[in-house]
Amino acid sequence: MKKLMKAALVAMTLFVPASAHAATLSLLGGQSGVTLPANFSGASHLPLTGLNAGVDQVTVFNSTNDNEGLVLSGPSAVRFDYLGKEAGYLNKAIELAGLGVLFSTNSSIAGVSSVTVQLAPGTNGLLPFKFTTSGGGGQEAENGNIENPLAIAFSQISADGKSIIALFGDGAGDHDYDDMAIRISVVPLPPALLMFAGALLGLGWLSRGRKNV
Repeated sequence: MKKLMKAALVAMTLFVPASAHAATLSLLGGQSGVTLPANFSGASHLPLTGLNAGVDQVTVFNSTNDNEGLVLSGPSAVRFDYLGKEAGYLNKAIELAGLGVLFSTNSSIAGVSSVTVQLAPGTNGLLPFKFTTSGGGGQEAENGNIENPLAIAFSQISADGKSIIALFGDGAGDHDYDDMAIRISVVPLPPALLMFAGALLGLGWLSRGRKNV
């Protein structure tokens, strides 16, 4: 019994801090305190964002914000959820670490389409993703390197630092940040996985103790 208790203490020491210090999201730079314009189609096309025109504020990034944007504090599983669009162009959300296209405005379904991928921070800790559009000259809005006239607006990060909404402006002239919306969330390790890992560690410790007897 004493050995079992010691094993449990070891598991708690190793795994609880790891859970408590899981990766978080933050914003570097940008123009904060921008109120969503009256033509932001929150209620009609993007109700899943929970954001409202003329009320909610966002932080906006454009071609003047080189090496600034959404920061991931460390390697983590990241979930992307498609929340909808109000756009005539074909717009896409793309993950840059190898998975490729996450969502497309002509095929993804709001509230249904979702992708989880393991990611590590890029330059300046920026999360490696971008938006593209079929409009204009085919410019791209990469997190940290946005081509004019495109823009990305981010909602306020959740209180726990784990979730944020990214709004894409595809440069069609309306500057309403509703041409594609996605939620980006850091996925914590499930408690069951931590318990399982702790159990394995405990069994290994007990096994080692028997061999030394």
